[in-house]
Amino acid sequence: VDPSVLGPMARDAMPSIWQFFVQSPARLSGKEDDERDGFERTLYLVRRRFGVELKKRGLVWDDSDGETYIASFSSRTIVYKGMVQSCVLPQFYKDLTDPDYTTKFVIYHRRFSTNTNPRWPLAQPMRVVGHNGEINTLLGNVNWIRAREKAKSMDAEQLRDLVDYDSTENIVTMCDTQDIPSVLEPLIDLGRSDSANLDAVFELMTQSRHRAACALMALVPTAYENEPALADNPEIVDFYRFHGGLLEAWDGPALLVYSDG
Repeated sequence: VDPSVLGPMARDAMPSIWQFFVQSPARLSGKEDDERDGFERTLYLVRRRFGVELKKRGLVWDDSDGETYIASFSSRTIVYKGMVQSCVLPQFYKDLTDPDYTTKFVIYHRRFSTNTNPRWPLAQPMRVVGHNGEINTLLGNVNWIRAREKAKSMDAEQLRDLVDYDSTENIVTMCDTQDIPSVLEPLIDLGRSDSANLDAVFELMTQSRHRAACALMALVPTAYENEPALADNPEIVDFYRFHGGLLEAWDGPALLVYSDG
């Protein structure tokens, strides 16, 4: 990185930035999607486990000077964050200007946070979602997710079923049965932005084998009641009604883009 291109506030708040490369136990190129998805879920659980260890050591993502945040940990996508102007991003992250660095797509977000104080971890996009707008029902959404966390537990066998990858045994061995729920909890936190909390729930749903588009439709449903445009598509209305009984809407004026890789 090149901190010289940052403004005074961004430079003063700039964290130490590290990039790690993790090799999969087996070569995944050309493998079936199920194997690649399993490895992706393994990375997700490892990252969440790392978050638990950070919390134990007092380095959790909060307003302290010692916060630690993992921008992305995926075999499919990589997230670059910064309190910088959009034109400065490739100057700050030098690998973005390397001719050998190629990608098939980019999700780009150039707005600063407006409802929360700007901080490096809150720069958009999040790990999966780019969100512009606000979630007006955030307090209720957070409370309902917390209630579900207390009611739901996961044993070692269920975790194996979730990951379904050859390297799972190492993770399950690392976490005894009583400790496994802490790998996935707490999922949300009012100390984070509405975008970050929505992203965390959406990511969990996609890692739990929900299709990304369906997960987002369930989380942020359109105003479907008495909507003339849906008169010829009753199955869409049925989808919203069904999921409305399972999950509270994250409601508010919002524009959302996402990628699961």
